[in-house]
Amino acid sequence: MVKEAIIAINESNGLHARPAAELAALAKRFKSCITLTTGLKEANAKSVISLLTLGLKQGSVINLKIEGEDSEEAIQEVTSFFENMSQ
Repeated sequence: MVKEAIIAINESNGLHARPAAELAALAKRFKSCITLTTGLKEANAKSVISLLTLGLKQGSVINLKIEGEDSEEAIQEVTSFFENMSQ
């Protein structure tokens, strides 16, 4: 099953090293393939380096795509991560 969401980065520092590492750790808990896309760049959410190459800053908009057997749970957890990132 494929799940998708559009997410805006609200954190004033963007997706820097610490939250990227937290997101990668969260993504690794799921069997599903979790991909973030912005513009022409695409990243595997399970890789900190891949996430950092997106250069996400405050105001960046990403397309989140999750494909796999646990995609329903994964989309809830990952979208919640981004919603709570700036708190």
